[in-house]
Amino acid sequence: MSGALRLLGVLVLVAGVAGGGVAGALFLGDAHYAEVAAAYERHPTHALFQAEYWAASARHWALLAAAVGGALIGLVWGGLLLGMATLLTRTRR
Repeated sequence: MSGALRLLGVLVLVAGVAGGGVAGALFLGDAHYAEVAAAYERHPTHALFQAEYWAASARHWALLAAAVGGALIGLVWGGLLLGMATLLTRTRR
């Protein structure tokens, strides 16, 4: 059982960090958000620019949340699973 937990812990750790890295790269390379924000800055009272800005902004900040959350969840849950595997190995009779 400890071997399975160790494998699962490594998989969760790698998947979380990789997913956070991909979301972070998408966040940093979000050129659409920069274009929409520039257009919104030129016309802040126009309803169409506002709507497009809020839609692009929601996606942009969701990518940041996915980057941070994915990395943290991967690290925490992967570490917990690896710790449980270590505890099972040490407490085996």
